[in-house]
Amino acid sequence: MEISSERIDDIPLIVEWLKQMEIAKCIDQKLKEPHGNHKGLSYGKLSVLLLTYIITQSDHRLSAVEPWVEAHRKILELSTGWSIGEKDASDDRLARVVEELGKQSEARQEIEVKLGRHLIRAYELLTVVARADTSSFSVNHQQGQSPEESLLRYGYSKDFRPDLLQYRQLLATLDPMGMPLVCATLEGNGADDPLYFPTWQKMAKVIGHKKFVFIADCKASAIATRAQIAANGGVYCFPVSMSGQHPQYLKQWVLNPPLQTWSIRLPRQDEEEPAVGKGFEVELGKFWLNEETNKWVRWHERYLVVYSQSLAASAIRGQQQRILTARTALDKLAAKPGEDRGELTQKVENIKKRYRVNDFFSTTIIEETLVTTRNCRRGRPSKNSPTESVTSICLQLHIQQIDDAIQLSETLAGWRLYVTNAPITRLTLPQAVIYYRDEWLLERGFHRFKRGSLPALPIYFQNQDRITGLMFILNIALRVFTLMEFVVRLALEQTQQSLAGLYDGNPKRKTNRPSAERMLQAFCHLTLYSLSNSTIFITPRTDLQKQILSLMKMPESLYQLPFGVLQDIITSDPAQVSTL
Repeated sequence: MEISSERIDDIPLIVEWLKQMEIAKCIDQKLKEPHGNHKGLSYGKLSVLLLTYIITQSDHRLSAVEPWVEAHRKILELSTGWSIGEKDASDDRLARVVEELGKQSEARQEIEVKLGRHLIRAYELLTVVARADTSSFSVNHQQGQSPEESLLRYGYSKDFRPDLLQYRQLLATLDPMGMPLVCATLEGNGADDPLYFPTWQKMAKVIGHKKFVFIADCKASAIATRAQIAANGGVYCFPVSMSGQHPQYLKQWVLNPPLQTWSIRLPRQDEEEPAVGKGFEVELGKFWLNEETNKWVRWHERYLVVYSQSLAASAIRGQQQRILTARTALDKLAAKPGEDRGELTQKVENIKKRYRVNDFFSTTIIEETLVTTRNCRRGRPSKNSPTESVTSICLQLHIQQIDDAIQLSETLAGWRLYVTNAPITRLTLPQAVIYYRDEWLLERGFHRFKRGSLPALPIYFQNQDRITGLMFILNIALRVFTLMEFVVRLALEQTQQSLAGLYDGNPKRKTNRPSAERMLQAFCHLTLYSLSNSTIFITPRTDLQKQILSLMKMPESLYQLPFGVLQDIITSDPAQVSTL
């Protein structure tokens, strides 16, 4: 009897997640229908096939999807219930789907809103805290003919590759799982400041209310952003940038605290452990003129003046090392100052700028003119030998360390300013610090895009609409990962259990915060066997796989096919398999 085999691994599980998230339905309802001659699967169904490939293979190359679908056709058809044609998953059709998702911006935003509302309602997600940030993605493309209209441009690179073209990705997520709700692919050289208020508006539309705390980095603390969010009934909490009047505020409040200082402790911290920091609040009234409406916006803000012991110790160590290195370089320069005053001045300024010690050293260059007598002839001079006067310039570099400035900087080290318009009953000082300490939740999504299991790089698309569409697909895949982790971790917390067997080489190691990547990896080596008499068998599931399915609230029937002789292989003995 002939037996054919097909690896199924985590494919049924991923397809079921995509079904429950209603990905195909959302895309088909909002995306414009293809032309009349289009045959085969719809855009939504093709997106599900592409997402399944990306999640299982950690690869977004469209050319590799068609052979992968051909190798897993039976399990894909059984899991989805669709009849997949021979050319349905060709790179041309998938490229058309990706391009349409990137081209139809209104439909893309409607998909985000519909999908986000469905997930919040279906999984009863908390909508208390949301955060946003941007990151750059460098590519090895060549500059196009019209760079001002292209998505790929030269700009400030967070990857430290200013020589490469790049595009930026905005990501807005929902705590505590870091699930994306809003994403946008932007040109590579724009400013981030104008993005945060429109992002807040989109988040409020998806979430359905404006009472969530919006958290972002200091680029969001522009007065215009804060005023517009406050005027529209929103709540924010941002660290302020050290520009304008903020350095003077910080210096004045730290040296002369206007209020009592309170200790800051983490929620799970023991009472015997020292506090992680301290701080106090200062309330100020703010106003801003909206130039579009020519109306003043007035609101009250709380400045949170926060001190971190670990941050202060790290800053002081770094500052001392920079001062020592700069002093060594300046002393070396003073030993051989040269004769060009302008060149010496430039070298001193470069050293101060490189080590950021401009306020810690006072340098003075003294120029002396020396006149010496030199013999005009060669050999030993005699009494009547002719001589000439030679004038030379001698430079001296005097270095003085400013101890008062160094002491002041060490006093201010570890202090940060945060600003919020939330009342103290809505957001306390320790809560604001804890919320900002969880900024890694959002960064984890960027890590998955750059060096993780959902890689966007290297990217091979030249069409900017396809780049935008691909990033939208990857953001949907990120939603799958974050929801998996949220559901499983919540179930483990409620039952006070841990999950063991996820780590190779250490099967007894337990965790109550398993990652989606490790849970999907646990379904490797599951195989579907087809006999010539249409009988189908599946490799038996392990206890770990059954436990993960139970924690995910997934039915065990995912790996029990609904037709034929439905039973699992009891043993892996080839002799027994051949007799089935």
